[in-house]
Amino acid sequence: MITTEYYRQLPHWQHIGATFFVTFNLRGAIPHDVYERLQEEKELAFSRIEKSGSNTDQLYKEHIRHFARVDHILDTCQHGPNWLAHAEVADLVKTKLHEFDNIHYELLAYCIMPNHVHIVVDMAIQLDLLNPSEAIHAENYTQLFLVLKRIKGGSARVANLFLNRTGAFWQPEYYDHYVRDSAELNRIINYVLQNPVKAGLTENWQDWPHTYLSPRYHGL
Repeated sequence: MITTEYYRQLPHWQHIGATFFVTFNLRGAIPHDVYERLQEEKELAFSRIEKSGSNTDQLYKEHIRHFARVDHILDTCQHGPNWLAHAEVADLVKTKLHEFDNIHYELLAYCIMPNHVHIVVDMAIQLDLLNPSEAIHAENYTQLFLVLKRIKGGSARVANLFLNRTGAFWQPEYYDHYVRDSAELNRIINYVLQNPVKAGLTENWQDWPHTYLSPRYHGL
């Protein structure tokens, strides 16, 4: 598996052709001071684990704990706007997610909540179009962060037009996690689908109008 690295405020490790679980949220849904505090807590925890022997399982568990803290804040809508609660705005985001399906990724699942979005995408579809001996480069493979930039940028423009507003729509940073195996993938997809149930927005995930599950996973 080829790995690349890029930076914004923090490093993101992205594995070529992997399946990813991604969460991104509206600007202001997590206040800057809260976001910085959570990141500092995560970095300190990672530092302690690495100094004690860099146990991969411990790092993974801390990564999950950090995400759980972030997602709890988002689920309870403690801060900021909830523009995605407008069905029309959620539909605009859905359209953008499906626009890149079977081009840059295979869209496996998503859930659009009032202030954040969970998606599960398989990037391997891009590799299927290459010859086995063909080198992977920027001209024949679009990395996840670039795809997300197009999703967020395009949806922000049309959403702002609908809402008759200007300014940043999405938080620049996002959470991403590459899926290690099929068992983890099933757990993540179930988590995504059950998010509106956990947040108290519906009793059955099938009744939430802003979820999607790829036909290949309907047996889950």
